[in-house]
Amino acid sequence: MMRIFLITALLSFVFEIHGQTSISGVVKDRTTNETLPGAAVTYAEGKGAITDIDGIYKLELAPGSYTLTVSYVGMETITLDIVVGEKAIIQDFEMNSIMMTEVNVVADVAVGRRTPVAFTDISSIKIKEELGTRDIPLILNSTPGVYATQSGGGDGDARINIRGFNQNNVAVMIDGIPMNDMENGWVYWSNWFGLDNVTSKMQVQRGLGASKLAVPAVGGNINILTMGMEDKFSVKINSEIGNNNNFRQGIGINSGQLKGGWGVTAAFSYKTNDGWVNHLGSKQLFYYLKIQKQFEKHGFTASIMGSPQEHEQRLARKSLAFYDLDYALKQGVDTTGYAAAGVITDMGLRFNSEWGYLKRDRDNPDAPISIESARTNYYHKPIANFKHFWTPNHRWAISNILYASFGNGGGTRLSNTSSTADGLTNFQYIYDKNTKVIPASPPTSFFPSYPYDLNYVDDTSQYKAWSYLQSSINNHVWYGLLSTFKFKINEEFELSGGFDGRYYKTNRYQVVYDLLGADYVTVERKFQDQNIASEAGEANVVRRLNDRINYDITSYVKQSGLFFLLEYSKPRYTAFINATGSYHQYNRVDHFALRDSTTGAEKESGWKNYYGATIKGGFKYNLTDHDNIYANAGYLSRAQNMANTFSSTTLNVFNDLKNEAITSAEIGYTHSSKIFKPAINAYYTIWENRPNTGSKKDGTETVFYNIPGMKAIHKGVELDAEYNPIKQLSFEGVVSVGDWRWASKNKAYIYNEIGNMVLDSVEFDAKGVRVGDAAQFQTSFSVRYSPIKGLYVKPRITYFDNNYSQFDPESLKGDYAGRQSWKMPAYYMLDIGAGYTHNIKKKYTLGIRLNVMNALDAVFITDAQNNDVGNDFNAASAGVYYGQGLRWNVGINLGFN
Repeated sequence: MMRIFLITALLSFVFEIHGQTSISGVVKDRTTNETLPGAAVTYAEGKGAITDIDGIYKLELAPGSYTLTVSYVGMETITLDIVVGEKAIIQDFEMNSIMMTEVNVVADVAVGRRTPVAFTDISSIKIKEELGTRDIPLILNSTPGVYATQSGGGDGDARINIRGFNQNNVAVMIDGIPMNDMENGWVYWSNWFGLDNVTSKMQVQRGLGASKLAVPAVGGNINILTMGMEDKFSVKINSEIGNNNNFRQGIGINSGQLKGGWGVTAAFSYKTNDGWVNHLGSKQLFYYLKIQKQFEKHGFTASIMGSPQEHEQRLARKSLAFYDLDYALKQGVDTTGYAAAGVITDMGLRFNSEWGYLKRDRDNPDAPISIESARTNYYHKPIANFKHFWTPNHRWAISNILYASFGNGGGTRLSNTSSTADGLTNFQYIYDKNTKVIPASPPTSFFPSYPYDLNYVDDTSQYKAWSYLQSSINNHVWYGLLSTFKFKINEEFELSGGFDGRYYKTNRYQVVYDLLGADYVTVERKFQDQNIASEAGEANVVRRLNDRINYDITSYVKQSGLFFLLEYSKPRYTAFINATGSYHQYNRVDHFALRDSTTGAEKESGWKNYYGATIKGGFKYNLTDHDNIYANAGYLSRAQNMANTFSSTTLNVFNDLKNEAITSAEIGYTHSSKIFKPAINAYYTIWENRPNTGSKKDGTETVFYNIPGMKAIHKGVELDAEYNPIKQLSFEGVVSVGDWRWASKNKAYIYNEIGNMVLDSVEFDAKGVRVGDAAQFQTSFSVRYSPIKGLYVKPRITYFDNNYSQFDPESLKGDYAGRQSWKMPAYYMLDIGAGYTHNIKKKYTLGIRLNVMNALDAVFITDAQNNDVGNDFNAASAGVYYGQGLRWNVGINLGFN
């Protein structure tokens, strides 16, 4: 009897299993698109499944009707009625945070099946596995349409382009707060060292993007989202070592949500580095503190972060042959006559000419010999913000963000220079000439013997500097208010909008930083001397250490605007229309200009007023549960920024400026499944009245040009894909093909560093010339393999081509009108990452990570200026930056969760 019972029970169990249907899917955070491991998916009390480390769940249910409940700490619970048949069901869930609406309301994050724009998410895991010792933009080279380089090689000197638009035209935000400079739109990445330690996610939106700010970007948006109490509790201690004495230590703490709705996130890092390039060292510190408090309907966040730093720079571009003679010969450079003319060649890719040796007390044989840098950047730009979020009910969400930034620092350079035969800066010759110990000719070795065999000048009078270190200072204060609301009209329509207001004041001036043995310097400048009653015209004016020289200006920028976004959403499709309006005010005071003879008031430009507006829209249609198509288009009338409105550091205003006019359209297709995630899109952008700035050599001096308005056409196709055949193996691939060209004749204004015009305006013709500064063909491929739990290896190869040097406006005249700039050779990089994390008991982890950048030590050029050292539109005439060779970094981290 017992045997019959057991057989019957076993058969019933088999039949029950056979009659069950599989239900599976992924649970994600709707805002960040991150998977949620540990989420509960239940169909009855105590029955269900828990998502694994990848956020995946799986249920086996008999046919019938069920109510699935999805729950996760800090997220709104989801319930879904589902009918189970005989076919397997794939059901994904996207959860909303119930703690903070900070990201939802402010950060303009695109969501996969809802937002009709091209975007790429970069998770904190990817940042940790691939970034290594590089600046944050360098990890984005595996994103379609992105080109990032380290420029001259200094820590923090990275730059980034998206679709051929440089970072002046890319909106960079941290938790939705704009970071671009208010005068020129530039982003100084040296101010944000250590940010990767607190980054929860980065998102790159290409093209017009989903930003609701009153002044949207053209190239795209980069939004960096930091950790908060919506993340889990963790403590992480890390220590890193890399090539060229690269040391970094840090600690990060995230409390998660504490009792009473409190949360604290804090981080601290410190880094020193000698630099892969000779004497391109840096010292950088990073601090971050965020305090959060969540009530039932209100949330408050206060945070402060900053990165005081000092790093040496290599800003001067040199010829190909200067660094690598063999590489120059392969590119067709004719070096005949170089040796006879004393042209320096083959100094090596690590060579840096902007440093040298100096012995200040030359009569003392025991006096120290110092290493001096001609180019050092030092800056501290802390930013603090206070945020309030209010969700009075399920239809309304209101936020107010008040932020402030206070920047102080500058960068040094020599007023005149002298070089040794070895190509270094001859600080000793400068010092000796300043102190009247003048050799017949500059010494030719790295460090000459002492004392010089010279006639000393026994003169107690003060010495006038022939050359000295001057520092260009930029001290600013910056306040902003970003107020935003969201109102859910009904199940289909949602209206959002707000106010974006900013105030910026900067005092820019140059000072005498180091007289290098002299007692004073004389400068020529029209200014009002405060020590005398009458006006002083152009004259030799004595200036001493820390005195202001050359220029002293205070600039003011006021910017305000309104933005509105109406979204329509149905299960199968979404659409939006976005409109903005902005008001810009600029004023500048010249503290060196002649004062008003009657009132004594300082001379100023007076407020200049400009307006801007935007209209853009888009839609996304979900063809299936995995496939969708989208399109967006827009028109921007954008006010020129202040740097393009004024000529250099003067009060001169380009009164005939027109607004930048940008028309852009994009279409795309994406597929998203557990195994395969491809996306393809095409874009077309016409930019009229586009500003353009740059620099080039003019003899021994570097000059700068300002072109108030050009026309450019940018079009291209982008493809990226992710393939995950099994849990342990994943592939990523990117292909981007662009065609970016200038399409106008224009006029360029050329100035020296202190704002004096070098030439009258130069007419040039750039029609058909390729837009430089970024590769127009890009492909990247990576494999990530994890043979056992906690162990991974991830090689990535990236290839760039169709990378043109930036044009020189003075060259594009007469017979050379429209002539193409020199195209840099195509190049590739192989980067390898590997690591292992071991769980110690349940709450402790110990991890080790290795990154090798440019593992094959490839030689390539990343940046070039056409006709910088010649006039032949070829490799011999270009001034270049080479990319850095093989570098490595090893990190050890201890975690507590």
